[in-house]
Amino acid sequence: MKKSLVAVSVIVVLGAAWTGVSWYTGKLIEQHMDEEVAAANTQLQTAFPKAGLKVSYQDYHRGLFSSKLRIVLQPDAAAATAGTSALKTGDEIAFIETIDHGPFPAAQLKKFNLIPSMASVHSELQNTPTLKPLFDVTKGRSLITADSRVSYSGASSSAIDIIPVTYQKEDSQLQFSGGTVNVDVDKELTAMKLKSNIDSVAITSKNQWGQLEKVTLSGFDMDSDTQQGKFQVGVGDQNLNVKQILVNVDGKDAVSLENFKLVSKFSENGNNIGGQQDYTLDALKIQGADFGSAKLSLKLDKLDGAALKQFADNYNQQSRALLMQQGELDPQVYQQQAADLVLANLPLLLKGNPSISIAPLSWKNSKGESTFNLQLDLKDPSATPAQTQDQMLSQLVSKIDAKLSIPLPMATEVTTQVAKLEGYTGDDATKLAQQQVQGIAAMGQMFKLTTVKDDTISSSFSYADNQVDLNGQKMTLQEFAGLFGIFGGSVAQPQTEAPAPLAPPVAPVPAQ
Repeated sequence: MKKSLVAVSVIVVLGAAWTGVSWYTGKLIEQHMDEEVAAANTQLQTAFPKAGLKVSYQDYHRGLFSSKLRIVLQPDAAAATAGTSALKTGDEIAFIETIDHGPFPAAQLKKFNLIPSMASVHSELQNTPTLKPLFDVTKGRSLITADSRVSYSGASSSAIDIIPVTYQKEDSQLQFSGGTVNVDVDKELTAMKLKSNIDSVAITSKNQWGQLEKVTLSGFDMDSDTQQGKFQVGVGDQNLNVKQILVNVDGKDAVSLENFKLVSKFSENGNNIGGQQDYTLDALKIQGADFGSAKLSLKLDKLDGAALKQFADNYNQQSRALLMQQGELDPQVYQQQAADLVLANLPLLLKGNPSISIAPLSWKNSKGESTFNLQLDLKDPSATPAQTQDQMLSQLVSKIDAKLSIPLPMATEVTTQVAKLEGYTGDDATKLAQQQVQGIAAMGQMFKLTTVKDDTISSSFSYADNQVDLNGQKMTLQEFAGLFGIFGGSVAQPQTEAPAPLAPPVAPVPAQ
């Protein structure tokens, strides 16, 4: 009897303690809501200063073990009056938040997660008038739901579900399989781990020729482990995979990209940021014909961290301002101004004397592999302003090494495939391809841009200290400029007689 009494007493004490801690946790969360909303608005203003939006919370109801509230995104009053807000007056995008208080939130206990937490939060979109068209598409369901666990340290872990959607309007259709996103974020929102997966997305619409075109992306997944470095620039690792991108026109497969992958790794080293991105594509198929595989390894080094941060801030702020004017500008004017923004801020990226390496860019098919390799070392131009165009190159570039290799059988195979797409068949396609490749090879030799040896078109170019080496022919930068009419120089005649290009015979007529 005494043992039973002790057991009951322990349960009562633990229950009372749990109730008290849960009540205190709920009160603590409520007390910090203003602080969290203010931080969210600061981040929103920093990221989208021209959006004219603000975040608020409404209808907070705190209970003993759980609380409910609405998180609302709406136009800022001043921006709405001026007509510069992304939302109109009276519009709102709202999330319904259900918060289970710690230390053992009920939502986590249901998952047998016994790790003490400050709260577990379930979030879903509310069907407001602003979002009614979206809820019509999803048949009254929230497109996005999220379940998050918030630790006492302030870090959070979220599992986000996006439901499947099918939307049809006239000849256009969206088919979305749904997806998942898992995110872990630290208290300061400076470190994040993310994993996402989408089975398929298909968009069908009529193209400019009135054909029904369907683009399908399948097998998409991404994971990243990134953090803000000391310059507030994101560094870390990222991986992206797409199993297939398929373009279908009027019921026939036109283009297929198979197994595209991206691996990215960036890190800090003192005041510099550097890293590498590797791209691979297992196969490109056009109308069923296999055009081969590709890969690219791109390495960036010695990017000045502070200058990169300033470049990003300047470009983001200016591009957002330009985006707000997009509807008022001619498309060509808009594109030109967007390009000008990059060029205007580009000198900032040269501050650390960065280097760019491509090793290699390759294209491979059943007949061989073509490769291009580049090492480009750049310089900060601010120290010695250029007076002439040729001085500008020496002011910006410290060193260039470039090599190109194209096996003739590989090039012929690619060109044969292109000829078949144009209607040529059998020997006609092969003969036409051989003529075109031989003509290009001879022309490259005539202008001393390439050489042909061992059935391979090759080219090498190097530059340093105002000296150029083109396929073994050494010259000054000014002589090189004159040879090819660069920087307004006159075109010099080749010093030695080059082989004349093969005169291509009359092209075969495509088979009917």
